[in-house]
Amino acid sequence: MAEKLPQEIESASWAGEMGEKWNNYVEEFEGMIAPVGSAAISHAGFVPGEKVIDIGCGGGATTFEIAPLVIDEEGNGQVTGLDLSQTLVNTANQRLTDSSLSNVNFLCADAAKGSLDTTYDVLFSRFGVMFFEDPYAAFQNMRIFLKDGGRISFVCWGPPSEQPWVGQLMAIATKYVDLPAPVPNAPGPFAFGDKDYLRDILEKAHFNNIEITRWTGNQQLGGPGATPESAARFVMDALFLGDALADQSDAVKEQAYNDAVELLQGFVVDGNVELQGCAWLVRATC
Repeated sequence: MAEKLPQEIESASWAGEMGEKWNNYVEEFEGMIAPVGSAAISHAGFVPGEKVIDIGCGGGATTFEIAPLVIDEEGNGQVTGLDLSQTLVNTANQRLTDSSLSNVNFLCADAAKGSLDTTYDVLFSRFGVMFFEDPYAAFQNMRIFLKDGGRISFVCWGPPSEQPWVGQLMAIATKYVDLPAPVPNAPGPFAFGDKDYLRDILEKAHFNNIEITRWTGNQQLGGPGATPESAARFVMDALFLGDALADQSDAVKEQAYNDAVELLQGFVVDGNVELQGCAWLVRATC
């Protein structure tokens, strides 16, 4: 039996294997979570002239989306993307070189432990804050990044029970390998599914006016235009199904891939693999 579920991922993984996986499939990942990412940006209520830090920025998609929202007529307003993966920061910087944006920069650093030489009006994150080994300490550290009166605004996944496709894909894995029971609040995509646990972390970090709002909507597995075949390959190569079967034979992996294709054929809507998602839109002030 595996020691832990494949979706239980700690921050350190992003500096290595997970960062490489995300980078290899950056378009697919970004396309998949774009709807909830845009909702999170709208929910943040950015104001021209603000300085923003985007935690877990990945390839920079949200950083670039925020940039024109905070620049004012005098050119004030800055957004800094921060990520633990140097590979992803390199990708973000290459995209920046290809853009016309002048108010963006990127840093490779550990938000849980690092210090910065400036403070920000807003700390934002799209699915970048659920992987800390010690989230209480991490949020206490990140609060230091904010100016007095600053705010935090991020989105994280809701309970896995409200993402039924996750359980359906994991059921494929359990046909071939024994998996342990989930560990509540373990670092990973669904670490903050328990809203009370999330609120406690923020309260212990001395955030105020905490608001946790439910978001539901569709996401396109493998990005817009993915077929059941390409979405299944994405799940096998970049998401948890392949991780669960990493030690299995090629024959088992191929059968699991075929099972995933068959499952995902039932989710095709208008040429996309549409899956229901649930997330928390979170805001708080210093």
